[in-house]
Amino acid sequence: MTDQTELPRRISGMTRGSNRGRLVEVLRRHGPLPRVELARSTGLSFPAVSGLTSRLIAEELLCETETTAPPWSDDSDDEDPDGLNGRRRGRPAVLLTLNPEFGRIIAVSLRMNLIETLIADFSGFSLAQSRLEIATRALDAGALCDLVITQINAMLETTATPRHRLLGIGIALQGIVNADTGRHLWSPALSVTDIDLAKPVREAFGTEVVMANDAVAVALALAAAEPSLAQGLMALILIGHGVGMGIVVDGEARLGAGAGSEIGHTKLGSNGPQCRCGQRGCIEAHLADYALYRDARTFLDLPPAASQQPSEVQMALLHERARSGDPRLEHVFQQAGRALAEAVAATISVLRPHHVVLAGPGLQAFDMMRAAYEERLEQAVLPWLLKSTTIHLRPSESAAIVDGMMRRTLRDVDRNHMDATE
Repeated sequence: MTDQTELPRRISGMTRGSNRGRLVEVLRRHGPLPRVELARSTGLSFPAVSGLTSRLIAEELLCETETTAPPWSDDSDDEDPDGLNGRRRGRPAVLLTLNPEFGRIIAVSLRMNLIETLIADFSGFSLAQSRLEIATRALDAGALCDLVITQINAMLETTATPRHRLLGIGIALQGIVNADTGRHLWSPALSVTDIDLAKPVREAFGTEVVMANDAVAVALALAAAEPSLAQGLMALILIGHGVGMGIVVDGEARLGAGAGSEIGHTKLGSNGPQCRCGQRGCIEAHLADYALYRDARTFLDLPPAASQQPSEVQMALLHERARSGDPRLEHVFQQAGRALAEAVAATISVLRPHHVVLAGPGLQAFDMMRAAYEERLEQAVLPWLLKSTTIHLRPSESAAIVDGMMRRTLRDVDRNHMDATE
């Protein structure tokens, strides 16, 4: 949990632009709080908090709830708003919380052969999720947009959500995304390129659409789950179908167009293995699932992968064969470990982040990469730079993408509703 003494300083430094936004931000991060704690955490006076929260309750963005108080409490909201009188008689504490019924948001994750969809209420509680396995590279632009719209409609129908209660839609894509314009530029999961996915979805539902790279979404999910990762600059390297990066600052994607980086397409050499992007020698061409499986099939009798992308079952089989002691597979995973070290080294040297997080299903094979990874990392980074960054291992499932995209979308929804004049 974040140290409460740091909250006023950190929140005052965030570009929220409104005291309303500061209140909602605290509740979004920390859950239900009494008015006294809201005043402490935002640096606002108690009368200011009382006035603002009264208006937000009238607008149905906030609501009151109760919790059982201890025999004494210094969190009274009435006669002693500052809690100066010490111990008080026990009474249920009145807490303020985000009103879950204010509206709903939908998050969509589009990856190789998989579309996941989540619908959540305004408090961020997941109401329903779906998972559709489909050959994504067989979809043209029109079919892709129609399929995304169909999945969103299915979520609305499943939860009996009227369209007018839909506050925002977030779409996370594997690959290169222009989050400012809503255009998908390139993805290994799709055969079509440079299409506007946001516009038809926006027109279909009459609400704002937020786009982001899937690594950004995972970074946001992990920062929310572990507040310590939300301190300072965190760079998450997502390893699995591909290799991508999401960058968050103080728990938010606030750098550039979506805070995504294509670290996986940094070149290790001009004549290296073929990458799905069309070039050679990319980090991804040594490290991603498809690269490991492709290389292994050159000397092992493994079943072909659909759309050049091995399934979870096929990757589990490859890992099992590698752990059996085949020296040829050991070499493949050692090379992957060195490629991962190059990605981490470039990230530390260029960004100097407080945290580097290695995440994604590709970490299931990290034990076979570790020795080569650690050896190469020590060679590739200046020692004092390496010591200044903490590196974390966080294997994550694909569901983390829709969870993070939900949080990213709620942040935009919050801002839209906080623009009202105080």
